[in-house]
Formats: sequence, C-alpha cells, structure tokens
Amino acid sequence: MLDVPDRVRALERVPFLKDCPSEELTEIAERSHLLTFRPADVIVPEGEEGLGFYIVLAGRARVLRRGSEVAQLVAGDFFGEVALLEGGPRTATVVAVEPTTCLGILRSFFRPMLVRNPRIALRILEEEQRRIQVVGAPGEGPS
Repeated sequence: MLDVPDRVRALERVPFLKDCPSEELTEIAERSHLLTFRPADVIVPEGEEGLGFYIVLAGRARVLRRGSEVAQLVAGDFFGEVALLEGGPRTATVVAVEPTTCLGILRSFFRPMLVRNPRIALRILEEEQRRIQVVGAPGEGPS
C-alpha cells in the first residue's frame, strides 16, 4: 500500500502532472484512493455514470468502445475525464490486462482540482484532443 509520500513520488512521474507544485501533488495524493485490479477486471464500464478519474501507476489496461479495442493504457496514462467533464456516461470500458494499480480521484475533488490548477486542466484537454484525432470522438467508434 502506498502512503502519501509514495503517492507523491508516483505522481511526479506522471507526464500530465509535470511541473505541478509539490503542494498540489500532495493534495492529490491525500485525496486519491489506491485501487488495484487483476487481469480481466473491468475498471470502468461503458455507459455507466462516471464517478471518478483514474491515473495508471502500474500495469496495463485496454480501452474498449462498443466492444472494440481503441487504445491501451500504461503507467502515466489517465482516463475517466470525459464523463466527469461532460457530465455524461462513460464513453468506453477499461479492462485490466495485467495486475494494474491506479489512483482514483472522486468527481467531488476532480473539478476543484482543475480550477485550482489550470495547467492540469489544459494538459488533460490537450490529451483528450490528441485522443480524438487518433481514435475518433466518443461515440464514433474506432477510426
């Protein structure tokens, strides 16, 4: 189990959190939940309400849209932002491929985190735009 200092060190290696002040990383670490998944565990199901944002710390997961793989996630990647930003259902299913560890951030903290640190919000939006260019908009299926 990772304590807060270990979580901060893990968050320092996450690309979209690069250059984030240590106080902000500490707050994220304190407010996050450590989640572990076994191979084939569904982390989030497509179509359900989004309650959290996830940062992959270790392992690998598949992203499925309407049953077709559209991406794979590894350490440093994140997911769950679309449902939280848009307020709609999950746009994809995420399934662990191997033992996978994530930090989960509840919706109630996610938006305030973005308001306090616009740099994080911008990086999440930049990644979302990149994903749309590669995979297609949520609901369109794989390109």
